[in-house]
Amino acid sequence: MSDFLRFRLWASLRRFGRESIHRRLALAFGGVSLLMMLGLAGLLLKQQQNFLDQAGILRAKTLANGLANSSSSWVLANDVAGLQEVLQGYADTPNLIRAFVLSPRGQVLASTRSNETGLYVTDELSQRLLGRQPATPRLILADRDMIDVAVPILANQRLVGWARIELDQQATQANLRAVAIASLQFIVATVLILLLVSLWLSTSLIKPLQSLMGVASAIETGSRTERSRLEGNNEISQLGRSMNHMLDTLVSSEQQLDLLNRVYAAWTESVAAIAREADEYSLLTRICNILAEKIRLRLVFVGMLDTSGRIDVLTHSDSEPGYIGKLHISIDPRSPYGQAVLARAIRQEQPCILNDFIGEPDTRIWHESAREAGIRSVAAFPLLRNKRIIGGLAVYSERAGFFSDNIITLLNGLVNDMSYALDNFDRERQRKQAEIELALAASVFENSQEGILITDADKTILRVNRMFSELTGYAAEECIGKTLRQIACWPRQAALDQTVWDNADAQQCWQGEVDSCRKDGRHYPQWLSLIKVVNPQGNLTHYVVTFTDITERKLNEERIYKLAFYDPLTDLPNRRLLLEKLEAALIANQRKGGYGAVMFLDLDRFKILNDTQGHNLGDQLLVEAGRRLCRSVREVDTVARHGGDEFVVLLGELSADEQTAAINAQKIGNKILNEMNQIYRLLQANPEGGTALVEHYSSVSIGVALFRGADIDSEELLKQADMAMYQAKQAGRNTLCLFDPQMQAGLNKRAALEADLRNGLEQNQFKLFYQVQVDRHGRPVGAEAVLRWEHPRRGLVEPGEFIGLAEESGLIVVLGRWVLLEACATLANWARQPAMAELSLAVNISAKQLRQQDFAAQLQGLLGRTGANPQRLRLEITENAVLGGVENTIAMMQALNKLGIVFSMDDFGTGYSSLTYLQRLPLAQIKIDRSFVGGLNDENHHAVIVRIILALGNSLDLQVIAEGVETERQLAYLVANGCRYFQGYLFGGPEPVAQFNARFNG
Repeated sequence: MSDFLRFRLWASLRRFGRESIHRRLALAFGGVSLLMMLGLAGLLLKQQQNFLDQAGILRAKTLANGLANSSSSWVLANDVAGLQEVLQGYADTPNLIRAFVLSPRGQVLASTRSNETGLYVTDELSQRLLGRQPATPRLILADRDMIDVAVPILANQRLVGWARIELDQQATQANLRAVAIASLQFIVATVLILLLVSLWLSTSLIKPLQSLMGVASAIETGSRTERSRLEGNNEISQLGRSMNHMLDTLVSSEQQLDLLNRVYAAWTESVAAIAREADEYSLLTRICNILAEKIRLRLVFVGMLDTSGRIDVLTHSDSEPGYIGKLHISIDPRSPYGQAVLARAIRQEQPCILNDFIGEPDTRIWHESAREAGIRSVAAFPLLRNKRIIGGLAVYSERAGFFSDNIITLLNGLVNDMSYALDNFDRERQRKQAEIELALAASVFENSQEGILITDADKTILRVNRMFSELTGYAAEECIGKTLRQIACWPRQAALDQTVWDNADAQQCWQGEVDSCRKDGRHYPQWLSLIKVVNPQGNLTHYVVTFTDITERKLNEERIYKLAFYDPLTDLPNRRLLLEKLEAALIANQRKGGYGAVMFLDLDRFKILNDTQGHNLGDQLLVEAGRRLCRSVREVDTVARHGGDEFVVLLGELSADEQTAAINAQKIGNKILNEMNQIYRLLQANPEGGTALVEHYSSVSIGVALFRGADIDSEELLKQADMAMYQAKQAGRNTLCLFDPQMQAGLNKRAALEADLRNGLEQNQFKLFYQVQVDRHGRPVGAEAVLRWEHPRRGLVEPGEFIGLAEESGLIVVLGRWVLLEACATLANWARQPAMAELSLAVNISAKQLRQQDFAAQLQGLLGRTGANPQRLRLEITENAVLGGVENTIAMMQALNKLGIVFSMDDFGTGYSSLTYLQRLPLAQIKIDRSFVGGLNDENHHAVIVRIILALGNSLDLQVIAEGVETERQLAYLVANGCRYFQGYLFGGPEPVAQFNARFNG
């Protein structure tokens, strides 16, 4: 910094201090604080440096001790490769410059820098290390750039070498710089804060005098709102209070006069609004806003009393909508909401004034909201309509004691004017309503969609409307003056016989369906109403007859019934009608004591026809199938379409004997099977136009459930027949199967297991066990993850008991995702343990998982989440998993290969093997199934298959692993025939992860 700049800075500081005493005090206080802070920061920085140096030395010694312990055996064995492998574990250590192992003579046996191996150290520090005795851990060098630590490698108390660790100090220096910067920032911030505090303290000393000067200046300009806010008993504070009292007296007088003028103005403008506004809501809203704006009230609203005793806000001024939203008022004096000012005014039928609203104990439930809204005083005035109180006007002010006698008188006069205006609205509304009703009655009569005629007490027609003429064909002039018998609209009812008129006279009306006749003689159904009209004295004056043509309605009812109860394609009863007939059959059989049966039929391979030939042919097949079923059963039986390609036949009254009933049902079923197995001739449209005959062969699978009485639910009976039908499907289709209660028991057991399976997933009952995989020398190379279910009641459940069910129910996807997550987490844990870092892990996946479009993305996410190495993960699939979508499977496997994941073919040779697919699949390994290994003899079929699989794997450059190895004889045979990898109880069974890890870390 130049002398000129230093001079300018010093001059500025002196001028800043000279202008004010409190600034001079602030500069002195800040300078002393700055010097103390700088000294303290320097001391702390030195202590931080010492601490970081000691931590670095301790870390280097720990690493060197670990290297010495792990390399002693390799030094004795003179195994340079082993030493180099140990040192590779240190290569990723943060801040490591290098790690190496020296012989006692100074030769580099192994180093993280591979080019140093075999060289001799010649630097002065290393020479001093080699020449010193005894052999103890030593700190060779510790400065700001590097820490060098050496630890002796001892074998039986004999020095066999030195382990050395060199760490750089860059992180330590960076930490010191960060601490220094943070300290400087803290010092600057603290000094600035202290300066501001000292300025504030000095300013507060002269603030009272400045306040009085400000009030005096405001008074000079004509302001009446400024007041002294000085507290205390000193002379300046007393002067300020005297000045405030003088101003308050002056302002109070001016405000009272101004307030009365504003109230008068508000009343005048409200009267003008009464003459101008066309509806009461607009008028009341306008008056609320006028009062709020002109008188400067906090809130104005009009509340209306409903029949339940509650007062609802009809309208209010635009201010304080939040307070209105929290307002609840009741007219009931026993309710806490009944103490509102407006409720009191309505009950007392006179104005109610509270000039200290917050101080009123009965209104305490509104005090908090009133404080938030700034409300201090309230007045309420009852509002009348037709000399009856209907509600009231409530006004709120932010000033306590606001409502003086003069203001109350003026507001009460305004409310009287509002009541008069509401009465006028009612009178005008009644007049307009009468006019509207007359016009409406005439319009409704003439334009009604019903025929209407009016007669006098003698049943002579006085008037008919337009629709009457349209429906009957009679013009108005043809009817007026005549009786109903003379126009012959209801010939079959004898012009509405005397019974109809008697009912109308007794009950004031009659209605019902009648047959009517038009003028041209056509008959049609009609819905007719006859109403008796009497005068206020109760004497008969007229009859009113109304009617409509219900022809279309009756047709619609028939169509709706057909749509509701019959299948639109086959015209057979649908499921709804079937259930009604089944309920009726159950009740009838209970009464007669006989047996009936329900047949559930499903067309075999119908989906193939639908998908390959189109829905048109499928619909033709369904229609023809319905016809054949109707031909195959008795007239008393019911054939219904249950849905899709499923039909149900209801057989009633088969026999009183169960066995005979079953035989009769089977006879009918066999007839149906024979009929349905005949060739179907279907018509298919050609692209060129015209049709072609298509012959199609189809069959049906039938399930039969017998019933007797109403003890069984109809839905349950259909379920039993459905189960029997699926049994027939599994038996090869085109057959009939009777329901067996054991089917239900099996399904119940299966349903219970599925429910437990879902529960187990929710309650984390599943565990992964690990079975070791070894090479031909017995060295562990990996493991297979084996799923176990630890059920609280079933105990340890093997995968064979629940994997199939999980596949069918779709739970295998959720279960498989959990297995992959656990396996990846285990792999990541192994990678942190040197003894297990090279192990691979095999995980079985299902076909459904592999066919998920986002499976690769899911697995990539799991790997990223757990930090597992994808090259150590091996996914095992079965041959059957490839079937049903080979191209998609290959594409998914290739996508996973790009992530580094490899595949193994599990249970090879037990499925539908295809060498073509095997060659195309991106496999790295195939597994010889345990069934072949377990049956090994020297020259049996299993031995031949094993040799073929080994030869095949060798030819395709695939790794082959044999599972299920349990004896030395099996192992010897496999080794002799070229197998290199093994898995089985000979090497260890599936174990929990802790027990498995103990193999390597024990």
